[in-house]
Amino acid sequence: MVSRVRSVFGVVALPLSGTKHLSRKEEAYSTILEIVLHGKIDQNGILNEQKLAEAFGMSRAPVREALQMLCSERILENVPRMGYRIVPISVKETIDAINVRLLLEIESARLACRNRNQEGLEKLDRLIAQEKQIEADEENIHSWITQGDLVHQTIAELSGNVILVQMIVSLIDLMRRASIQLILGGKEKPAGIHYHMGILKAVRAGDEKQAEELLKKDILIIKDLLTQW
Repeated sequence: MVSRVRSVFGVVALPLSGTKHLSRKEEAYSTILEIVLHGKIDQNGILNEQKLAEAFGMSRAPVREALQMLCSERILENVPRMGYRIVPISVKETIDAINVRLLLEIESARLACRNRNQEGLEKLDRLIAQEKQIEADEENIHSWITQGDLVHQTIAELSGNVILVQMIVSLIDLMRRASIQLILGGKEKPAGIHYHMGILKAVRAGDEKQAEELLKKDILIIKDLLTQW
């Protein structure tokens, strides 16, 4: 079982996670998806089936199937005689995702505030401790994005609504790709903006109004960047 793949196209791929019971195709799918979602390949870079198979230590067949799955999900697209590249996310698609996230996450924040329990409070405390470290590092844009995604996903999970969680996680993945494309396209993290800590503390205190207000501001950051183009 491959626990870590070597450098691919000059970037280090992430460790395979939760692959104990996964098929080779699922392993390849999971790893390629992590590379895409975490910005481990240049936006205009080409993913080559043979090079990925060699990096993952597996045959080309499961890698090809994984790449085809990602194409069917409109995450990748096939470039004849070259390989696969990341599908650009349009401005309209990004704004549509932002608007839907606002509706869903406001509800998840309300439920999270109302359904707090000891386990949830402990999870929030751990995130608050992590957030202090992230806020101290203004230059680490990817840590900021990744931590923000974790904050929003955790609040969704604390809502107790499984369907709501699935929908929010799907939109978070899309927005992460959009954020990475913006950043790689020359955008930078707005300096001094730290909503995550406030969101976590508001949910921990059961302050629905404050949690909703800060969630809105945090989600709308990308929309603000888009309007600056």
